[in-house]
Amino acid sequence: MDIKEINSTSFNSQRGSGWLPVVNQPLRAIGVLFGVFFIMLVLLSVVSSLLIGDGFTAKGMRIFAIVQDLLVFILPAVVAAFVATRLPASLLTVNVRPRLFPIIMAIIVMLTSLPAMELLIEWNNNLHLPESMSGLEESLRNMEDSASTGISALSGGNTVGDLIMGILIIGILTGIAEELFFRGALQNLFMTMPKVKKHFAIWAAAFIFSFMHFQFFGFVPRLLLGAYFGYLIWWTGSVWVPVIAHAFNNSLVVLLSWIAARSGVAESVENAAAINLGTDWYTITLSVAVTALGLIVLRRDALRHRTGMYHN
Repeated sequence: MDIKEINSTSFNSQRGSGWLPVVNQPLRAIGVLFGVFFIMLVLLSVVSSLLIGDGFTAKGMRIFAIVQDLLVFILPAVVAAFVATRLPASLLTVNVRPRLFPIIMAIIVMLTSLPAMELLIEWNNNLHLPESMSGLEESLRNMEDSASTGISALSGGNTVGDLIMGILIIGILTGIAEELFFRGALQNLFMTMPKVKKHFAIWAAAFIFSFMHFQFFGFVPRLLLGAYFGYLIWWTGSVWVPVIAHAFNNSLVVLLSWIAARSGVAESVENAAAINLGTDWYTITLSVAVTALGLIVLRRDALRHRTGMYHN
């Protein structure tokens, strides 16, 4: 038996059913994941007070965002993967090179879903709690406004340099960090649990993903987006497909915000979009139909290339 055969045998002995490695204690690994997350979050709160102080500046927010992505999301995912298995790269699926077709299809699906998603965003944002819970709603709205203020400060400026920095940090780095944490680590650890169905793992991770953004008047669209990223990693077996899709989504938001800020017509653009999406049901129906078709194509392509992962 040569070295290549020995390595192959060792690798296969560490594989679980389907496409993920054996994880003997996934709950412990999830505990480590969130334990490191909360420790880093507390430490980062101290760092942020030094970097940002009482006000929001573009420079301070950018440094804060980079440190947060590295320490609060990427570090816990890597530590949990090493605790969980002898094949951490396989658990995170960072060692699987994605094919071009699913990447292109993933982006096309996101583009075709935009009209329907914008309508859903508008609906979720206009939800109101009962009168008896008006205090809670006000607190949630304030959290939403604070998050928007932070993002605006992070994106601050309308120069080309500001656009590039926004895409690099909010788009690419955040896409990598959040997908490693929520899909590569959390969702895949859920999937290694005995008797846990793949769909449950995907939606549970998506729920936590949306909840942890603490923007509850955008909860439903973000839940669906998280589930979409979850299905992408399941169907393709590579975290890089949802990473690219996530980075594309965030970068598109940064680009549109930058264009609006540069032209000074942000409010009118938002109002026009809301009116069009609220009345043009033909566009919405077409968006849903084409998006559904794209998802079917994505799944069938995955079935041809990775049939083993569909065993529950």
